[in-house]
Formats: sequence, structure tokens, C-alpha cells
Amino acid sequence: MENQWHEPVRINDGELRITIASAAQARNFLQHGQSKGRAWEEALRACSAATEGRLSNAEARQAFLKAAH
Repeated sequence: MENQWHEPVRINDGELRITIASAAQARNFLQHGQSKGRAWEEALRACSAATEGRLSNAEARQAFLKAAH
């Protein structure tokens, strides 16, 4: 079971409103989206590391927030 974030991140993707609740979900979103620069790539690395237990979920969430907003 994946580790859920304490507070999910909600983003708008075109007309869709997406709720991301874990590093694994964030990684999936980032892998299938179009890279939007350095923050995007850093978030992808951070979320991958968190899903593998090499980084905290809090750090991955923070990186994802930077990339998503």
C-alpha cells in the first residue's frame, strides 16, 4: 500500500481538476505529462525516490507542489 500524503494536492489540468494524494500518484502524473522544466524533473526524481523509500513523503510533496503550481 502506498503512503498517502497528509494533505492531498489539487491541481487544474485544462478542464480537469486532479487530486494527487501520494508520491506514487504524483510520479505517475509527472511521467505521463509534458515536462515543464527543471522543477518538473526534480519533482519526478523526488517522487520516484519517495516511492522507493529513499526520500520522505514530505520532501516529495514539497517538490511536487513547486512543479504543479
